[in-house]
Amino acid sequence: MLREDTYPKLLIRNSRLWSDGVALRRKDMGIWQSYTWKDCHEIARDLCLGLVDLGLKPGDKVAVIGDDEPEGYLAEAAIQAAGGIVVALWSDSIPSEVAYIIQHSDSKFVLAEDQEQVDKILEIKNDIPAVQRLIYWDPKGMRKYRDPLLLSYKDLRALGAKRARAHAELFEELVSATKGTDIAQISYTSGTTSLPKGAMITHNAIIASAKRMQEAAPLERGDDVITTLASASVFHSWFAGYNYITGVTINFPEEPETLVQDYREISPRFILITPRQWESVSSMTQVRVNDAGLLKRSCYNFFLPVGYEMVDARRSKADPGPARRLLYKLGNLLVFAPLRDKLGFRKTKYPFTGSAFLSPDFFRFFQALGISLSQVYGSTESGVVSMHTQDDIDNDSVGKICGGVEIKISDTQEILVRGESIFSGYYKDPDKTEQAIRDGWFHTGDSGHINERNHLFYLDRIDNLDELSDGHRYAPAYIEGKLKFSRFIQDVMVIGGKTREYLSVIINIDFESIGKWAEAHQVPYTTFVDLSQKKAVSDLVRQDLVRVNKTLPEPSRVIKFVLLHKEFDADEGELTRTRKLRRSFLQKRYEDLIEAVYGNKSEVPVVTEVKYRDGRTGMVETSLKIRTVYQDEITQR
Repeated sequence: MLREDTYPKLLIRNSRLWSDGVALRRKDMGIWQSYTWKDCHEIARDLCLGLVDLGLKPGDKVAVIGDDEPEGYLAEAAIQAAGGIVVALWSDSIPSEVAYIIQHSDSKFVLAEDQEQVDKILEIKNDIPAVQRLIYWDPKGMRKYRDPLLLSYKDLRALGAKRARAHAELFEELVSATKGTDIAQISYTSGTTSLPKGAMITHNAIIASAKRMQEAAPLERGDDVITTLASASVFHSWFAGYNYITGVTINFPEEPETLVQDYREISPRFILITPRQWESVSSMTQVRVNDAGLLKRSCYNFFLPVGYEMVDARRSKADPGPARRLLYKLGNLLVFAPLRDKLGFRKTKYPFTGSAFLSPDFFRFFQALGISLSQVYGSTESGVVSMHTQDDIDNDSVGKICGGVEIKISDTQEILVRGESIFSGYYKDPDKTEQAIRDGWFHTGDSGHINERNHLFYLDRIDNLDELSDGHRYAPAYIEGKLKFSRFIQDVMVIGGKTREYLSVIINIDFESIGKWAEAHQVPYTTFVDLSQKKAVSDLVRQDLVRVNKTLPEPSRVIKFVLLHKEFDADEGELTRTRKLRRSFLQKRYEDLIEAVYGNKSEVPVVTEVKYRDGRTGMVETSLKIRTVYQDEITQR
């Protein structure tokens, strides 16, 4: 009898219990293809034994890079079944980032999705001499590749199948030898302030977090979910618990471009996507409404305030009255239900977000549409810490503290966490491990507090909290989140500090949304750079700044803003792979611009080097306008 303390053991259990049940479903060429639990068992077995045949031993590391697809998903189970350790990389990582993680993790093998990822590995193969084989699962474009490092996924399975025929019990013997206390994966941090660190996470820690998610948002076997989480995200591993522990069906969309249609076809019961993706859904919704006919637009604008009133009534536990309830039912019938269907949320009961701050404005907006957006808070090192339940949602908190988690707030307002889901340390970095885990408590680096209802409130990273010259303290992420509720703003960075008297912001416009607005209002433009510096566009963005300022304490209000000539880019080091701002890097990169903002200049010339995905570099030269939110604000100060 297997003790079910690893995902591979659960895979074997599920194959025995639900052999012909659908475990995974992948859309290919517009058709959903199903994988039964028996299929998954056989594929994982063949891959596992193939890797063992190549020399994989317990404790060896295997790097996996590619989009989240069944091949990579089952390869992870295969690696862990042999006692190996998964090292998942972001698929959009540049070669130097890939080389660092593969080399630092001592990865022995690499599994790559396709020609694009294979090319990255071959480009850096001299920097990763420990890698013995590069295995790829999508053969398109690979026919003429002859590098001896390469092996196809199909050939790896053939090796494993041959081994299975010779030793039928070997796979289960290997799986039986694994333990919940073994390291299952090394997840590299996003490297916001330094080089990425490899967090070692056990099977027990992963399963503990997965079970906490299921307690807050329970699903049943056969329920449909869709995965949009990158395999490098630790959320991916927690999310997989629904599949392995409960038996839900994971659906893999065909392409990012087909995601909305795939959502409509499946309408998953549970959704976990990043704040950036929810911001995109909000922006897309508002753009579509503005593109709709007069009647539909008028109905939406009439019933949305009713939706907000219902949200506020539920939050304050007030009775909205029979008239408001009837009006909301009518709005749901005419507007909200059709809109949810268009977005693919018709059957969704548990819509969640996590990994970064999302403004309460977004929660309130989606809840008004009947999408009860909730929060999960956790990290690579801490595991799942808190979640909302459907009967206890507080838009200002990041959820109720989960069972099995201990939390305390330090004297400096830092959130400290203890429990089974805590990571086991940073790979090859005992000093950083000792700094992070003290007396059994993981120091998150996040600032927050707990209320009387055991809800956790996240303010910002402690390093990001700042104050102005007059001593007023502010949380940049909170202000940025409120501004990103605008469909015209893609990204934003608050600037200020102890030497400044007021706050300013650097804004990335949403090119698609503002481009449509410009066409509708006959504002001519040629490029992103040209559009970003139009006075009409700055006036449009100024309206959102005024709106947000009204909700902020006076010292936290934004006084000046700049519309940047380009988007923040992870490939240029401006964002992490999880799309978080690298503040210190951005402040240094745009130091001259920031000095011009506070030097009372009206514009500043900018020449910026841009790195393209193919390795080429180019220069962008323009003059950025520095605007004020209120014309007389600076003179008043």
